[in-house]
Parts: sequence; C-alpha cells; structure tokens
Amino acid sequence: MGRGKGGKRGRTQRRDFRDGRENVWKKPREQGDGDGDGDGGWAPFVVESPAFEEYYKKQGIVPESEWEQFMACLRKSLPTTFRINGGGQYAECIRDQMRRDFFDCLKDETEIDGEVIEPPRTLPWYPNDLAWHLSFSRRQLRKASILQRIHEFLKEENELGNITRQEAVSMVPPLFLDVKPNHRILDMCAAPGSKTFQLLEVIHKDDQPGALSQGMVIANDLNVQRCHLLIHQTKRMCSPNILVTNHEAQHFPGLKKKKLEVDVKDKEPSIGDDTGLLFDRVLCDVPCSGDGTMRKAPDLWKKWSPGMGNGLHCLQIQIAMRGVALLEVGGRMVYSTCSLNPIEDEAVVGEILRQSGGCMELLDVSSELPTLRRRPGLKSWKVRGRRRWFSSYHEDKYRAVLPSMFPSGKRMAQITREREGDMDSGNNVENPSEEATESEAEVSELPLERCMRILPHDQDTGGFFIAAFQKVGPYKRVSNSFSGKKSRGRGKAPQEAEENVDNDTENPEAVDNDNEPDNAQSAELELDSQRENRKQQKQGPWHGVDPVLFLEDDQIIRSLASYYGIQESLPLSGHLVVRSEDTSRVKRIYYVSKSVGDVARLNFRSGQMLKITSAGLKIFERHSNKEDASACNFRIASEGLPLLLPHLTKQLLYATKDDFKLLLSPSAVPFVAFKDPAFTSAMQSLLVGCCVVVLKDSVGTNDVTAVGCWRGRTNMSLLVPRVEADQMLKRLFPEEVEAGDRTSNPVNANEDDTLEEQKGDEMDEHTIEEDEGEEKGDEKDGRHTLEGQ
Repeated sequence: MGRGKGGKRGRTQRRDFRDGRENVWKKPREQGDGDGDGDGGWAPFVVESPAFEEYYKKQGIVPESEWEQFMACLRKSLPTTFRINGGGQYAECIRDQMRRDFFDCLKDETEIDGEVIEPPRTLPWYPNDLAWHLSFSRRQLRKASILQRIHEFLKEENELGNITRQEAVSMVPPLFLDVKPNHRILDMCAAPGSKTFQLLEVIHKDDQPGALSQGMVIANDLNVQRCHLLIHQTKRMCSPNILVTNHEAQHFPGLKKKKLEVDVKDKEPSIGDDTGLLFDRVLCDVPCSGDGTMRKAPDLWKKWSPGMGNGLHCLQIQIAMRGVALLEVGGRMVYSTCSLNPIEDEAVVGEILRQSGGCMELLDVSSELPTLRRRPGLKSWKVRGRRRWFSSYHEDKYRAVLPSMFPSGKRMAQITREREGDMDSGNNVENPSEEATESEAEVSELPLERCMRILPHDQDTGGFFIAAFQKVGPYKRVSNSFSGKKSRGRGKAPQEAEENVDNDTENPEAVDNDNEPDNAQSAELELDSQRENRKQQKQGPWHGVDPVLFLEDDQIIRSLASYYGIQESLPLSGHLVVRSEDTSRVKRIYYVSKSVGDVARLNFRSGQMLKITSAGLKIFERHSNKEDASACNFRIASEGLPLLLPHLTKQLLYATKDDFKLLLSPSAVPFVAFKDPAFTSAMQSLLVGCCVVVLKDSVGTNDVTAVGCWRGRTNMSLLVPRVEADQMLKRLFPEEVEAGDRTSNPVNANEDDTLEEQKGDEMDEHTIEEDEGEEKGDEKDGRHTLEGQ
C-alpha cells in the first residue's frame, strides 16, 4: 500500500525489511527508460504506416516518381515558421531588426557538427515579407549562440504579441478570401486564432489614427476553453471589431427576428431583422483527420486509418453548407482542411456544389499568389470501406459508404434507375467485381481541378487543401428527406432543429437534398449514429454566461468623458458594453464598433440565440486604489489605449526622451526625479488617478508612443506589464541596452515573478496572461484538439 499519512512504511514492507527479504517494491530501472545518452533514452516516434502508404498510393495524389520524396519529407520534423503581425506598431521595425541583427549573420553557410544550417528566408507568397521560415533543429539551437539569440528574440516578441508562430500553410486560406476593410467575416472554426488575427489585420490595414473600421470578424469555436484561447490571441490586435462566440459551427444561428422581440432602444440596425445575420466572407477551416500535420504531430502515424476521414465527411458537409446559408450573394467562402484525403477534400467540395443548387461557383484562383506552389484538385478517386476498396457507388452493394464520398455523388434513386436500365438491356450488375478496374472508376463532371492541394515536399511545409467559392445566387431551402423520422439535429425534434436554421435555408444537418427512399439513407444514419446520440447544443439565453449589455448609465459615461476629455469624434453612447446588469459592480467596460453593436442588438431581438463569449475591446477597468482616491473610478486598459489616444484632451502629458526612459523604470518615480521642469509642472497639475504619457519625439509620426500611468500624490507609476516596458526600452534606447540583457529578459521568468514586480506599483496589479496557444502553432492536428490556456 506504500506509505501512509505519517510517512511510515506499510505493514508488509516493514515485515519484508525486518526479515531481510528481497525488495520487490522498488523495481530496477529498465534499459531504455529515462533520458540517458547511451543505448537507453527516449524512443522516437514510429514514422511508418503501411495503411497510410497503401491508401495514398491508390488515390494518386502524388505522382509515382515523387513518392519517395513525398514520404521522406513527411518523416522530417516541420520547420519553424512565424508571421510578423502586420497591424502591430513595430511590424517594420521588427522585420528590419531581424534582418540586421540575426538573419544577415546566417546568409553564408554555417556548419554545426558537419551539418549546414539553411539560412532563414521569407515566404515569397506572403505579402510584404512579413512571414519567415526557419529550419534549424533543437540540437543545433543548443550548440549555436546566434540561434539561441534568435530563439529568445522570437519568444519575447511572441509574448508581446508582435509575432505569431503559425504553420506556413495555415496562413494561406485567409489570403484567398480577398477581404476588404468593410467586410463582415465569419470564421466558423476559429481557435486557436491565428487565421482570425490575419483577418483582423486586413480589416484594420487602412485605418487612420482615430478612425474606426466598418468591418467585423465573428470568430466561433465549439469548445469554450478554445474560445478563451481565441480571446487571448486576438486581444493583441486591440480591435473593437471582433465578436467571439461558442457554437457548433453547423448550428451557427442566423439571428432572424422572432415574433416576441426584446425591447431595445435602437430599432433600425444595419443588419436586417428579416434577412438575419449574413456575411460577406466565410472561412470554413473544418475539423479533419489532420494527416497533413504529421510532420508536427508524429503520433498520427500510429493512429491513422481511412475511417478517420470517412467519419468526418458528414460533419464537414454540414459545416460548409451552414456557411453557404450564412453567406451574402456575391460573397466568397473558403473551405480548407489540413488533410490530404479526397474524401474530406474534393468529395466535400463536390457535395457543396451539388447541394447548393447552382448558387455556389467554384473559383479558379490559380492566378492569385503565383509564387505559392500548389497542385490541382483530383477529378477521380477511390473510397475505402471497412473491408475493401470502391471505385464507384455501383459496387457498394451493402451501402457501406455514402454516395457523396464518390466523384459522381450519385444518390440511391439515381443508382436504382441506372441499374434498372442496365437490367432491361441485359447487363448483370447484381454481383459487382471485388476489385474494380480503372475503366470503372468514376470521374467527376464538376470543375474540381480548381481546388488546391499543397504537398509537403513542394516547399517544405505541411499538407493542406483549399477551395474558394463565390455565391452567385440565393440559396433556396430543399425539403429534408428525414422529416418524418428522428431529427438529425442531435436529439431535437424536427421543428426545434428547424429554428436553428434561419434565412429560409436548408437544415444544415440534412446532408442530402434529394427526395429519396428512406432505405437509401440507412448507411448514412448508421455512420452518423454516434453524433445522433450526442445532445444538440441548447440555443437561447445561456446559463452561466454573462450577457452582453450596453452601458446606459449616463453618470458613468459622463464621468469618463469629462475626466479624460474624450472628444465626440469617439462616440461612447451605444458603443460601451458590460457583462453585468449591476453597473455599481462593473469591473470592465468594452468598446464595440458599430458593426459589432448591430449584431449585439439583433441578438437581443432574436431571443439571444448567439452565445457571445467576448465582444469588442476592453478600454476601461475599475481601479481599487483606496490610498489615492480618484475622481473617476475607471482607469484606461493598456489594450484600449491605442483606440482612445487620438480622442483624449485631458489627463495627457508629453515627456522628453530622458523623462520617458525614467518612467519605464520598474519602480514608481518621484516627481522630483524628472528632469524637465515643464513636464513636472504639468504632472502636478493633473488630477490624481490614471493619465497618459506620450513621447514628444513620436508626436506627428505614424507610430505615436504612449503609456498609461498612475499619477499619485508624490510619484508616477507605470500601468503596463514589465515585458512591454522592456520592449519600449529596447526599441527607443537600443544603444543603452546591453546585449547580455537579451537572455535575462523577464519573458523567461515565470508569471508569478512578473506579477510580484507589478504589485510594487501604487496601482493594483495588472494581470499578465501568458500566451500558450501560438507557441504550438496552429496546432489543432486537424481535429480541433483541446488546448488549455
């Protein structure tokens, strides 16, 4: 039983010890355990899968002459790729610094233990040289100081939100959406948020100081933990134009107005009550088997089977068709997976075109991103059942697979008519051959060659599949063949499931849109039985989730506007939201753009069908400094400062470079320590409480440098995290920062140490969250794996 609470040996162990018996309680360490350097140590992942090789040789996605190169590339680890956040204040500065301090040193061939290090390079197809590719290993990282410096630099910038570690192929889908700053965008399966961040960058790329973008991004994910990760990633963009929701993508509500509407002040939103919520762009990066991610998730070699793709086929169609229903006519939708499997790729694309009834056009985007190497989509492929291969649905006598998995996508009614015609003509089709010949293989009549498949060995990346659609007409609902049977809405009655599908569109759970005999659907119902047993996500007012409420307390709004001198160019009324009905207990105030506010109001009128996890940008936080009472109960949040700064006229100071540097020191700075008498005089004339200090030299430039501070009775304290202050020191005073300080940056310290430093300030501590998501890249392994924060 081991030792008890008192730390004594168990009775049996004591007896064995007294009698001098062999100690069987402590097993000897076996060879190979632990992490020794000899014959033992960690065993590498097995990177062999006969089933995988057989499957993809049959599918012909890679020419036979390239097969060995393809497999060799899959067995190598994935290089590091990262993207400089183009919307950040220091984007160009970081790019130039990396080139100057790091990458220029590696232009010439550098060897470590006889291995040549490939120089860092930009991804040629990504705009403005903001995406980079590094291919050194962990062992090389430990042995080369220059590589260690690069690694530490990237870690620090990632923590600060200036770069995002993201797989190269994961950056591609948003580029094919052709996003404009005024677009409403839906990211249906958004976590961990790297693609959402790209979309926000485009929304704000043309923003002028003080101006607000008219666009909007709704980022949705099924798992609430991943939603919090998504919030953490996107808040670095400091955007009021984002809404994070928590829904099953195939049931995303369209927010059509119900008969019993909630009374709100604004009765004329820009989004119509009759049409519901529609989007200009929809990104469907659906859950998939993820075999294109084997280079970063080698455990998939052991787990992989053809059934993984077959099992997700229906869900992928449902999500995509819900995206079609939510897309505006003239809008663009991108369907993508990190799988190479045609059952999850071309077969789903074909079914989208068939079910949409001609309202969706598959776009030829071969002229876009010309330096990106891609292969055309397949027109013909085979389907692997549990026991055998199928080249055509005619061969599937027992309905083991779905018709939509085949290139033709023919339904049972069509197959039956064809067989009857063959029998009338004397052809025997009752006993199909076990192995179909090449002549019997189906070939799709749809233009599937317009799809794109990115293969790992083409440009040293992961595998990916992308298809771009345009909606050319309204999507009309087609009657559901299961309407009389158990609803495919995961436990809901048919009429209840119907309420989740607005805009007069087809039920997204209904994968087939032909009126066919019930027995034609038996295979589909059998393959989907696990999803049927799972209860459908409840719709309506959400238990345990704080509502998004517009702040209507005029006293608070007037207090904020008066204390900070906020100009009318930044409207507050109708744009401030909170998550508590009791305004006396409100801790945070968020700012939402007009487009996000319209959605929030429409959500009220539709019965709060939308489960909102986060809305807009946090701009104010309630302070708890009892020693220095302030005339305003709220201080400016660091992420909200870029939005507020152009509109502030009070509590504003302008500091010289020397005084600004002094202000960035770890501890509170007494008034007498500042060198500029004018700055000291202006500081003493301010009200006690939160204020903003602007660097004089940056005024009039595109990158105004400012920090939030707390003006105490006798000193001034910084209200930004320590790592951000250190970043400013390095950017503004590079000649005074020793090179050795790079390795001792507080980024490498734990979160508790960072918070302890913040507690020394006069203000209450400013919680610093750690970024754990993008350190793993866009690591969903194709299956939207849970990632804790």
